[in-house]
Amino acid sequence: MALLEVDGLRTHFATDGGEFRAVDGVSFAVDAGKTLGIVGESGCGKSVTSLSVMGLLPARIARVAGGSIRFKGTDLLTLDEDAKRDLRGNRLAMIFQEPMTSLNPAFTIGDQIMEGLIRHKKLNREQARQAAIAMLRQVRIPAPEQRVDDYPHQLSGGMRQRAMIAMALACGPELLIADEPTTALDVTVQAQILDLLRDLQRDTGAAILLISHDLGVIAEMADHVAVMYAGRVVEQASVDALFDAPQHPYTIGLLGSIPRLDQDQERLAVIEGSVPDPARPPPGCRFEPRCPFADEQCRAAQPDLRDVLPGHAVACWKAPL
Repeated sequence: MALLEVDGLRTHFATDGGEFRAVDGVSFAVDAGKTLGIVGESGCGKSVTSLSVMGLLPARIARVAGGSIRFKGTDLLTLDEDAKRDLRGNRLAMIFQEPMTSLNPAFTIGDQIMEGLIRHKKLNREQARQAAIAMLRQVRIPAPEQRVDDYPHQLSGGMRQRAMIAMALACGPELLIADEPTTALDVTVQAQILDLLRDLQRDTGAAILLISHDLGVIAEMADHVAVMYAGRVVEQASVDALFDAPQHPYTIGLLGSIPRLDQDQERLAVIEGSVPDPARPPPGCRFEPRCPFADEQCRAAQPDLRDVLPGHAVACWKAPL
C-alpha cells in the first residue's frame, strides 16, 4: 500500500464569477521513501493539491468537493481539525514556496522550530532548543548555536530555506511536501538545497511530494512524475520513461522548451495559446485548443487517464504517440 493515495481529488474555490475548479479529478500515489514530482505551468493546480493534502485551504472560499486523500489508509478528509493538527508538522510536513513570507518575522528561527517539537514531541523548552540547534546543524547552517536566535530577516534566502527545511523535518515526518523549494534561489544555492533534500531523505527514509515548474529539478530528484495541466493530471510515469518517451502533447511541448547545450537553437520551442479559463473549460480535452494533434474526438470528449505503456498513463486520445 502506498504511503499517500490521492484519488479523484476535486478542490473548488468560490469566486464572484462562479465556482473555480482549481483541481478537477486528480489521482496519484506516493510510496514510502520515494519522491513523486508534480510538474506543470503556474496555475495548473499543483500548490492547491498540496494544500488540500495538508488541510490548509482557506475555509471561507475553498472546499474539497470530491475524492479522497488517504495517508497510510486513513482518509484525511474525514478527520476533525484536532486530528489534522496532530498530523501536520508531525507525520506530515510542508516546505512552502517563499520562506520570507512563510516564516513569522516576529519570532526567532529557533522559536519557530521549537514550537512543533514542544507541541508534538512534548519536549521542554531547553530540550526543544537543543533539538532545534541539532536540526540547524543537520541542514548545514553554520554556527547553529548563534543562528538559532536570529530572526528571518537576518538570514539570506538560502539560509531561510534551510531553516524552513529544518522546521519541516524537526519531528521526523513520514511525508514531506516540498512546494517549489528552490524558487527565487540562484543556481548554486538551488543545487545545495536539492542535495540537502536528497541526503535528508536518505537519512530519514521520508517520502517526498516535490512540486515544481522546473523540469530540471524534477529530473534530478523524482522517481515518478505526474504532469498537471488545467487542474488535471495528463501524464504519469517513472522519471526515466517520461523523459525518454513522453506521450502527451503537453509534456512533449514542455520538454521541447528546455534549452539544450548539445543543439544549436536560435529560438526555443513554445506551446502556442494559453491555459483555458478553469471556470469555463472546453468541453473536450483541456489541451485541445493548443494541441497540434487535436481532431473532432478531442473537441468532443475529455480523455481519461489510461495506461498506454506499462506503468505509463496518459490522458490523450492520440497516445501512444
